[in-house]
Amino acid sequence: MIDYLQVQRLALKNNVSPEIIEKDYFIELALFYFSKYSSLCENLVFRGGTALKKVYFPEYRFSEDLDFVIDSKKEINAYQEIIIQILKKISSDYPIKIDKRSIFERDRLQLFIIYDIIPDIRGVKELKVDILQDYYIPKHERKGLLFSYPEFKNKNSILKTYTLESVVCDKIGRILDVDNEPRDLYDLWYLLKLNLDINVTRKEFKNKYGYEIIIPNLLREIVKDDYRQNWRNRLIYQMFDLPDFDMVIKDLIKLVKEKFEEFI
Repeated sequence: MIDYLQVQRLALKNNVSPEIIEKDYFIELALFYFSKYSSLCENLVFRGGTALKKVYFPEYRFSEDLDFVIDSKKEINAYQEIIIQILKKISSDYPIKIDKRSIFERDRLQLFIIYDIIPDIRGVKELKVDILQDYYIPKHERKGLLFSYPEFKNKNSILKTYTLESVVCDKIGRILDVDNEPRDLYDLWYLLKLNLDINVTRKEFKNKYGYEIIIPNLLREIVKDDYRQNWRNRLIYQMFDLPDFDMVIKDLIKLVKEKFEEFI
């Protein structure tokens, strides 16, 4: 298990707080155990910013939550009991204090896991696991997890995960849904610089939301002032070197126009 000195070294190396490293370690610990339970790894589909870091880009920004989606035909309540059993297993294998609380909505389960790995580190130690039921799940594949901490490496841990085109679809949907979360802009900017198949993204978006991406609406949402106001305080703790907001927005507008040129 990671110790305080290792956390401090990694925090200094990555220019983030020790709390971020402690949470990142717990995220990997949870993912490692999730991948060992067939009832989870065969049914949950991993998505969001944490999937980008733990499946595609190990040096990507640090993230806050674990986001999954399941088919609407699956019974969502059962997953709470499975995760509770996993948390008990982690507590028996590691000297980690773990508690939890959960919130049920009609098509969503949110578990808030309270953990304490390094007691000397102060702060809010809570990981949200969000499981959403949906009638349509965008394109996904079985992918190996790219762990950063030595004890989890080379374990051949696999989870069903959104393709990058599906992540782009998800990010555009969130931006158009007026979530006003700066990390969605950052992720979209990062992903559109890659050589992705935009036609796949368009197809997945229409299948999921029932209409085509309306590019003028997307461009209008991107420049909202809420993003500027929250850019630094929401993202500064998640990466080594936060890029300038104006530079990102200018580049993102250009990328959207280039990638979706024929659809504007």
